[in-house]
Order: sequence, then C-alpha cells, then structure tokens
Amino acid sequence: MVEILPNVEVRNHLDPQADNSSDVVNGDTLIMGVIGDPIAQIRTPQLINPLFAARGANIKCVPFHVAAEDLSSAWESFKSIRNLIGLGVTVPHKTTVPALCDSLDAAAIRVGAVNVVRREADGSLRGYQFDGRGFVRGLLSQGHQPSGRNCLLVGAGGAAAGIAYALEEAGATSLQIANRNVSRAESLASRLNEDLQFEFARTSDPVPQSGDLVINATSLGMEENDPLPVDSDRIDETMLIADVVANPEVTSFLKAARDRGAMIHSGVHMIRNQIDLIAQHMLESSKWA
Repeated sequence: MVEILPNVEVRNHLDPQADNSSDVVNGDTLIMGVIGDPIAQIRTPQLINPLFAARGANIKCVPFHVAAEDLSSAWESFKSIRNLIGLGVTVPHKTTVPALCDSLDAAAIRVGAVNVVRREADGSLRGYQFDGRGFVRGLLSQGHQPSGRNCLLVGAGGAAAGIAYALEEAGATSLQIANRNVSRAESLASRLNEDLQFEFARTSDPVPQSGDLVINATSLGMEENDPLPVDSDRIDETMLIADVVANPEVTSFLKAARDRGAMIHSGVHMIRNQIDLIAQHMLESSKWA
C-alpha cells in the first residue's frame, strides 16, 4: 500500500472486500474537508461522496465552517490531521489560502486563487485551481459555447479570476469585469491582460450589452433577499445569464433573468463538472485509483 505521509499506513482505502458504502465511517476513513464561511450552501459533499463510494474508496467529504480570522490557526490543525487528504476551498478563502500552501500548481499561480488543496505523497499541502475549468465545462455540457462571445463578469474574487482566465482560453472575444470594489476589478483585468499580452479584459459597470454572456461570480444569491448583481431591467432575451451560486439551484438573479426571456445557467453545472475532476485528483494523490 502507498503511504500518504511518512510512517502513516494507508489500509483498506481501495479494498474491494472492504465495506465502502457511502454511510460507513471507520478508523480507516480518509477525510476531505471543505472550508468556507458561510458553509451551509455547499454542494460538494453531496456530489463527491457518491463518486468516492463508486470507486470503492473509503473517503468522506465533510464541511468545515472556518471564519476568515480563524483560517491561519485552523490551517495548522489541518497539517496535523494525518487522515485529512485535502480540502475544497470556498468563499472567502480562495485568495488567502495560496499563501498558506506549501506549493501551487500553474493554474493557481496564474489565477492567484485556490479552490482545492491536496496532501501530496510527501505530506505537503499543494493548492490547485479548478473553478475556471469547471465553469467552462459546465457551459459546454448544457450546449452553451463561450467562444466568440462578449462576457460581463460580476465579481473579482477567486472564482471570478479562475473563470476569467478560462473564458479567454475557451475563445471568448472580450471580458468586462464589474465589482463593488473597483480596485479589485482593475487588478484582475490588469493581471489578465499582462499575462495574455493583449487587451482582453477591462473594468465596467454591471451593465450588460445585447448578446452578452453575463456571469454572477459573487456570493449574491445565497440568501433570498440578496440584491441582484445586475439590474434585471438591463437583461433581454439575447443574453445568457449564468451564476456560480449552486444552492439555491435557481437563484433570484436567474429567476429574474428567466422572467425577462433570457436563457439561464445554474451554478450547479459548474460544481458538477469539476467534481469528477476533483474526485479523481484526490484519488490519484496516493495512487488509490
């Protein structure tokens, strides 16, 4: 058997004779946490645990409610938990976790945000970025082609940064970035253009134009009474309105857009289309797959 840490024996994690049904937890169970604040809205455990079970892996994904001010101390604890194989990372930690990781993959370095942390075979914690790939794969899975489209991205946090890079890679024509904190939008646009060596992104107000792909990459919509990220009166039937919020599956923003005749795209597609990638990624860390 492969060890995930020096002197830590990994037993029965892919034993076809072991009882690895989704409701079994025992002394051999490995843990994948998901950290965020708030945390009740996450869909990762519900989606990834059946994938682990289907692969015969004794791994369980559970939520960890960690506030921003507690992240550093919690991180030290994570490093000490020997059966913790990794973490999913959600708001507000995506842009602060990179500084805590022992290393980062190329996508996380480029984007400046992490949404998955994996314990490597040497015991180190390495940060990865799957948000952008998950979002674009989600669009394509529903028949929506980002290539050739002008895009309006509302938000400039970790998920937004991952999506911004992925949209360019997928062939989007241009990107407008709107954010309540304008300096963060300017920073993201500047970094993106510098990396690409041409002007792909610029800042703007959250005002879509005819035919735009409009993406809410903020946390607005988790609560029913949240304000809309874009004035619904600005939306028309030529637009595709997408959200990164997966719970509720159809946010108030998407409902308002649907009422205006626009096509809508739920954040659940982004989650579902990166979950399989993340599950395989976790399994491959110690060659359990």
